[in-house]
Amino acid sequence: MQAMGLFDFLDGIPDDYVPKQRMTPEETEEAFTYLKNHPLFIDHIPEDIENYPELLALQNLQYDDTPVNIATALLKNANEIMKKDGDKKYFQKKAYEIYTDAIEQDCGEKELMAKLFSNRALISYKQKNYKCAIQDCKWAIENDPKFIKPYFRCAQSLYQILHFTEALKFCNLALEISKEKEIEELKKLILQQIEKQEKKNEEEKKLQQLYAICNQKGIRMGPSKISLPPEYQPQKISLEQANPPILTVPMLVTYPEFRQRDFIQYCSEQTKLYQILAPLFQTPLPWDQDQQYNLNKIECYIELDDGNYAKLNIKAKMLSIMQGYKVTVKEFIEILLVCPDTNYYKKQFRSEYHVLNDQ
Repeated sequence: MQAMGLFDFLDGIPDDYVPKQRMTPEETEEAFTYLKNHPLFIDHIPEDIENYPELLALQNLQYDDTPVNIATALLKNANEIMKKDGDKKYFQKKAYEIYTDAIEQDCGEKELMAKLFSNRALISYKQKNYKCAIQDCKWAIENDPKFIKPYFRCAQSLYQILHFTEALKFCNLALEISKEKEIEELKKLILQQIEKQEKKNEEEKKLQQLYAICNQKGIRMGPSKISLPPEYQPQKISLEQANPPILTVPMLVTYPEFRQRDFIQYCSEQTKLYQILAPLFQTPLPWDQDQQYNLNKIECYIELDDGNYAKLNIKAKMLSIMQGYKVTVKEFIEILLVCPDTNYYKKQFRSEYHVLNDQ
């Protein structure tokens, strides 16, 4: 009796079949492609997973189990995606969907649910969906109040939307669980922002009060057209604590003949103009070689809102100057100071500046 060979046991193989020793290049490429895309050998989840029925079948197997096991498997799956491709938006979206599927299992395991919400919050944070991240963090904390990550991520998200006070609260709660360096550093940043915000609020409050007082006194305020050199370090128009409050305003004194300037930081509304200028003439002006400028000979001019210049009464108080001219008081007052005895005044001043007739 003739011995039976291997092929005698295989249906559908012709009796005269002769196996090939080598595959053609086309057959080799086809086999290689098949193996590369087989679920056993695949090293990543393809974007077009719907074109891989075997992989889809393997994924679907995880749903044939208890909610806890399903949620655990989904958590692991999404975590692996985030570890490998967490910076790519496509994979962030896929991981977000998987975390959501796991959350919808409603498995009842508090610690597991906390991790799912916390990890989904991280994706929202990466995508700058800060409000979604905050909500997921709060749900994570509800499930596991001792889990530190959602406190930190919640504080980070609140910081990004400028809710610094609430961010500080979550930082402090996290630090009660563990004194992590990263949380301490975030807390420092939050405290710095709170300090800046409080300072800004205080400045805005003072500015509103200042505008109200100026309005009561009949003084118009507005932004400055020019910037002062840094060396003057100007004080802005402000209120002295008194009853009633007294306005003080800085003054920029410009000498157009010499292209020079002086700066006076504090000018009270109750002080007369010549009293404010008097200290400037206690010694001769260094640039006035002919010594023509003195308190008894000078004239002062102020620019009006329409661009014209009006001569000031140097015996008038600052309050009446600010009230009596069509001028918007800015962060400081600028006046031109000239001497009518000079050739500059007689030949150039009125051509350089549009001066109204003396009032």
